[in-house]
Amino acid sequence: MSARDAMTECVPTVLGTARFLDLAARGQPATPRVPLLIRGEPGVGKDMLARLIHTTSARRPYSFIKVNCAVQSVDRLETDLFGHEEEPSPVVTRRRLGSFEFANRGTIYLDEIGAVPRALLPKLVHALRTGEVSRTGGRETLRIDVRVIASTAHGVGTGGRDDLWKELHRLNVVEVCIPPLRQRTEEIPLFASFFLEQFNRRYRRDVQLCADVIATFKAHSWPGNIRELEEAVHRLVVL
Repeated sequence: MSARDAMTECVPTVLGTARFLDLAARGQPATPRVPLLIRGEPGVGKDMLARLIHTTSARRPYSFIKVNCAVQSVDRLETDLFGHEEEPSPVVTRRRLGSFEFANRGTIYLDEIGAVPRALLPKLVHALRTGEVSRTGGRETLRIDVRVIASTAHGVGTGGRDDLWKELHRLNVVEVCIPPLRQRTEEIPLFASFFLEQFNRRYRRDVQLCADVIATFKAHSWPGNIRELEEAVHRLVVL
């Protein structure tokens, strides 16, 4: 069995498109410690590709931990990523493990890495470069074995984060770009059918997509990409 066939067997049908499988293969570098950066418009399927890459790797039996870097303050994101030691304060009362530790031997997915505060960048880059982390307030250095996947809706060199992109470049980051859904119209029926099956099961319905609906979907520009398509299918099922 070829590697491509093995990948096809172990992923959901919705992800078994030629484009997604090719992107997943490109995201499996020979050196597992090399970070991967996934670029694409909002809603384009970056989370799906990150999970696919994890699922089709030797790290599949272990954890896939997602961290949304765009919705947290500096202190909270630092705690989420690296954990903290027990401190005598009303907020921090006991030791907490960070996402890097929880993802040990598996994959950590840093969603919207471009939102990482500059104050936290040196600690993050050190972890990516050395595979070593330390909890906030602690002295112990912890060795971790983690595959790092990050995503951004910005192009490298844009978004006002030259400092971040330069550091990632020094780490020889592997980069893949997911085209918008309007450039992947052949995948629209697959995604629509996948979402339809999910929502039919959730609401105990038996809605079907006729050829005219599929044609309308394929003709639409989908500025919100896969996320917008999912919402459209949801409306068809519940209304």
